[in-house]
This record gives sequence, C-alpha cells and structure tokens, in this order.
Amino acid sequence: MLQLIAPDAAWQDSWGEAHAEWGPGQHEDGFGLLPGDDVEAPDGFDGPVRRYRLTAEPAGIFPAGR
Repeated sequence: MLQLIAPDAAWQDSWGEAHAEWGPGQHEDGFGLLPGDDVEAPDGFDGPVRRYRLTAEPAGIFPAGR
C-alpha cells in the first residue's frame, strides 16, 4: 500500500537515485530545488528538506517568490 511520509534527510540516498534518473541539465518539475541548492553535498540536502516540511502543511510558510 502506498504511504506518504514526512520529508526527512534520512531519505537522501533514495531521493538522490530518483533525482539522478532525470540526468544532468534536465528540467525537474516537482523537486522544488532552488538554484543554490547543493543536494549532492552531505549537508546540502537539509535546506530542501526544511522547505519541504514547511510547505507540506496547509498553512505552510512559502519562501519569498514561491
């Protein structure tokens, strides 16, 4: 059964595999990445995860311009 789970940095490897399937330079709707996000770095995944958590709530706080 499909189950939705909260974004968590523990899923970085799995997320990275999905991200790699797109290939370099491809437009990636749905990933929610910003130009400065370095998701390849060990601690670079934390920023997107924080944003995913904030925007997952119905009353979530969206970054400026989003």
